[in-house]
Amino acid sequence: MTASPSGFFSIMELAIRWECTMHRVVDAALLGQLRVVAGIPPVTCGHQRIGGLVQVNVADMLPMFRRFGSSEEAATLRRIAPCEGGEWIYITDPAEGLPIRSTDLLVPSQDVQRYEDERDLLRRSASTVGVAPRYDWDAMYAWLFKRINDEGLPESQAALVGEAQEWFVRNAQSGKVPEDSTIRKRISLIWRILRGGK
Repeated sequence: MTASPSGFFSIMELAIRWECTMHRVVDAALLGQLRVVAGIPPVTCGHQRIGGLVQVNVADMLPMFRRFGSSEEAATLRRIAPCEGGEWIYITDPAEGLPIRSTDLLVPSQDVQRYEDERDLLRRSASTVGVAPRYDWDAMYAWLFKRINDEGLPESQAALVGEAQEWFVRNAQSGKVPEDSTIRKRISLIWRILRGGK
């Protein structure tokens, strides 16, 4: 049985998918090219109660995505809009707003698909169509997300590279295992982002 396609992507997942920094993804959201949503508990906005999946104004979240210096681990959500779009409304209760982390922010998959189609992203060269990739990087990334989610980061990037190489040894159907320098290039962006770097 195959898994259903994901309905949402995190900002980090999109940075990896598009091989860019998280700032590029955030910039696209700032320009209105991608919606950013989050799930919240019910809050009061004037005379109405709103909860569930809501749209987040990524401009309010910029302290978590600073280009220079350290970023904040959380920001305060003070205004929201319906997920499908509409006017921004302010949260009045709790008066201090809601704390939110960068990992709470999601981009709907239909926005990702449209963005990629409009820019011809991820288009494969005609010469590579039908050619099996040498290494299953997608499966390794899936394992890596689960490993970090379940166990956190190891002490060093070298240790993470070693674990990824061991994963290939255990799982590579072709029997081919990438060099540690190749793995390091593939996961260095993930390591820097998770360690609070640019």
